[in-house]
Amino acid sequence: MHWVWQELVRDTRLPAPWDRWLDNRPGWRLRRWASPLQPLAWLATGTPPGRIGYAPGPLTALRRRRHARAGRPVRLCLLEGPVAGASFGPVTAYWINEHSSVVHAVVDDEPERADVVWVQTQDPVPLHVRTAIRESLSRVGHDVPVLNRLENHDAYHRPDTFARLRDAGVSVPDPEPREGDLVVVKGPGQTSRKELRRLDGPLPAGHRAFGYVDARGADGLHRRYRAFHFLGVVHATDVIVSTGWEAGLGTLAGHEPVFEMSEQEQQQVRTIGRELGLDWFCVDFVRRADDGAAVFTDVNVYPTPVVAEFVDAQLRARGRWHFLDTPARMGLDEPQGRFWPRFDAAVLSLLEAPAAEPTALGA
Repeated sequence: MHWVWQELVRDTRLPAPWDRWLDNRPGWRLRRWASPLQPLAWLATGTPPGRIGYAPGPLTALRRRRHARAGRPVRLCLLEGPVAGASFGPVTAYWINEHSSVVHAVVDDEPERADVVWVQTQDPVPLHVRTAIRESLSRVGHDVPVLNRLENHDAYHRPDTFARLRDAGVSVPDPEPREGDLVVVKGPGQTSRKELRRLDGPLPAGHRAFGYVDARGADGLHRRYRAFHFLGVVHATDVIVSTGWEAGLGTLAGHEPVFEMSEQEQQQVRTIGRELGLDWFCVDFVRRADDGAAVFTDVNVYPTPVVAEFVDAQLRARGRWHFLDTPARMGLDEPQGRFWPRFDAAVLSLLEAPAAEPTALGA
């Protein structure tokens, strides 16, 4: 058990054999902890969640080997490409392989052998990543379904998206606010901050403004609802309760791990998928204070898959898992039932259906 005394650090040398066995990424190696007391602290308090499950280490390596031995009829290839920063493809593949009874998932591995291909990378897609994914797609058979096609992958980031969704019947914040309106202003880029203010003139290049939606509940708190979409399957996940208008961890007041979606809300999510040409994504929405109607504020085709640390703390959890696994971990019933039977049924239905022409929204 000598590995307990060690941590992963960057190294330009080739990985040693035990690094490969422990499923460590290339360019990393194992180094001993400076203090031998660290493992004793882990024994007393529990191994840090990041070291269990999805993190590099023996448990992850053994489970991936078990996944590889499982006989499953559908081979799914996730195309992520050479992304910089966080890489969610391996986590998503691990999650699918842990739960699906019909799908075995790989990342950027022989797409020509895949039964289904899924473009699963950060949006907007940088040029070098787009080039690599295009090369992989050129090796895919013409009759193989491709989820979140590359030409549709950045659809949400186009300046006319809210207007298009509104015209398609989706309730969204006002995409054409007038001067003096209370608006949310968002700068360019995926991680740019949002600002709540009165619209007082033209915005800088790359900035967008849309109408603010008052979504405070009777308790005066704001709630952000999240749901996932996969091939027409809409699955509600969790609710963030916040003291601030932009629900987030900095103003967190509570977390509700399950909630019930109305059929109208689910239909609007499916409309988003059809209009943007997306098969997998998550949506964030609020419910208006005056009438409780859903207003969809964000679409994310590359949602962070792993639960936040505040959920770990709430559950006193050991390990890390996907958002969609939280209710099962907590022993809670889900109004729509478990996700995985619906996932498997959607994949099998996709493969049984005749191939459809791709929806081109621009390259």
